[in-house]
Amino acid sequence: MAVPRAYAVPPQFDLNLFYFSDNFTYSDVASSYTRMMWDLSVGIPVTKKKRWIVGWNYSSYTMTESPASEETSLVITDMGPKVIYYLEKARNWQAAVTYNLIGRANYTAPGAEATELRGTSYKFEIGYLGQMWDKVFMGAKINYYSASFAEEISGETSIEKVTHGRAVIYPSFAMTIRWE
Repeated sequence: MAVPRAYAVPPQFDLNLFYFSDNFTYSDVASSYTRMMWDLSVGIPVTKKKRWIVGWNYSSYTMTESPASEETSLVITDMGPKVIYYLEKARNWQAAVTYNLIGRANYTAPGAEATELRGTSYKFEIGYLGQMWDKVFMGAKINYYSASFAEEISGETSIEKVTHGRAVIYPSFAMTIRWE
């Protein structure tokens, strides 16, 4: 009777990063617009050819706008399961979907106190990552992110049912580290 061989499943780390900033001054009135979005996931291959990766994602989205010195900001952190599929044998083209079960945000409107929002989000991404060094792949992705918030907490004691949402399409720099 043959004894099955034990082997370790190598992890894969996936990082996406986007940053955009725009400042404009007109007749001594300054305005700015900033977006910083990043996520990090760790996963393991679940098929022999390593084309399906299942893991856990953590992401952060910071969006601020300051027209005429009145700042509006939305800062989101969320986490949940992520599934990656490599579209071809070389595993350079990839598509992924993330469903963030835990979503928290702080929203601040001009002249108002910050409120905490709770909800969920999902993200679809597709991109190309070419091998740069041993185990390191870099490239670009296009992302669609949508967050839905069902609870708003204000004054640390009041919970209100709400239907707030945010959807964003953005490109990102992407890096993957694969141990094989």
